[in-house]
Amino acid sequence: MAAKIKIKPNSGESPKETLAFVEELKRQWVETIDAIPDPFLMLTDDYIITKANVAMADIAQVNVKNLVGKRCFEIFAGRDTPCDNCKMRDAKAGKTLPGYEIHNERNDHWYEAATRRLKNVSGHERVVQIYRDRTDAKKLQNQVAQNEKLASIGQLAGGFAHEINNPLGGILVFSQMLLREMNPDNQHYQDVVEIEGAAKRCKTIVENLLDYSRQRPLKPKFESCDAHALIANALKYAKLAHNQNDRCDIELRLDAEKHTLTTDINRLTQVFVNICANAFQAMPDDGVLTITTSNVKAGKFERLVTKISDTGVGIDSDHIDKVFEPFFTTKQPGQGTGLGLSIVHGIVQDIGGNIDVSSIKNKGTTFTLSIPLTHNKSGKE
Repeated sequence: MAAKIKIKPNSGESPKETLAFVEELKRQWVETIDAIPDPFLMLTDDYIITKANVAMADIAQVNVKNLVGKRCFEIFAGRDTPCDNCKMRDAKAGKTLPGYEIHNERNDHWYEAATRRLKNVSGHERVVQIYRDRTDAKKLQNQVAQNEKLASIGQLAGGFAHEINNPLGGILVFSQMLLREMNPDNQHYQDVVEIEGAAKRCKTIVENLLDYSRQRPLKPKFESCDAHALIANALKYAKLAHNQNDRCDIELRLDAEKHTLTTDINRLTQVFVNICANAFQAMPDDGVLTITTSNVKAGKFERLVTKISDTGVGIDSDHIDKVFEPFFTTKQPGQGTGLGLSIVHGIVQDIGGNIDVSSIKNKGTTFTLSIPLTHNKSGKE
């Protein structure tokens, strides 16, 4: 008959000392978990948090004690239902799970989640989830993908420029021949002048695209110009390009007393054309395009502030921070490349300006450009 072994508590240890020992073990365990920089949760099978660490509480922006008893998807993601790709029930069923990604919409961070099942001595099962912040890695991956897109554009741009420049060269040659032979009093003379100007602008845009795809900034060519005349000219191009046909009302409040700029004329025209064209596209049936100008003092220098507003469909709040990113577009396939506003942003920076956008869904969008009136030889105020 096997002997029974009984483990007796140390007769020299009082209950108070035993309790202090257990409390010390608990304190060390809590401190160890809180020292882990990755968010940590222990959950019941119905997603209720039983334990959590400080890193998890920091994401939820609450005290760690206030997490216990709450459901993880409510605290972590601000949702009413479990996250779409949560694997907790699979872990509860005993499945071995690889790491998987979860997007926290509340703080716009990406996490790699690891989920495991635990069973304590009393037989109660719990699920442990540890989240590792992968936001920076995700951004790096996106940047790599972006660079690959730009590399592809670079490979295509040479052939594209060759193919487009040949017909453009023909348009320029024939329009210039017509201008030499045509009487300036002819009713179509100004139309041919516009054809020549548009062809020159197209050649400039092709050159800009080539430089953009190579990620090599262009050196601005600064000349004196009348910004109000530039706006009027760009507006005319945008209307023709999008067959505007007076569907939209246009309000010009060009109130800036000083509107002579020393800037890159072709590229600033491109900026105004792009923004106005986008405004017309945002108002397919009708609406109002409003362009205002004013002067603002910035330290020792003055700037021309131009606001271009439409009453169109607007931009989702989730997208407003992405409108200047290359290849980002909300337009239907075939209607936009996502390069227009990215190029606009680059041009404005090159000429020493700033550009901002604000929008209200289904009410309209406003682009605000701030351009220095004067530049020195380095292109700065």
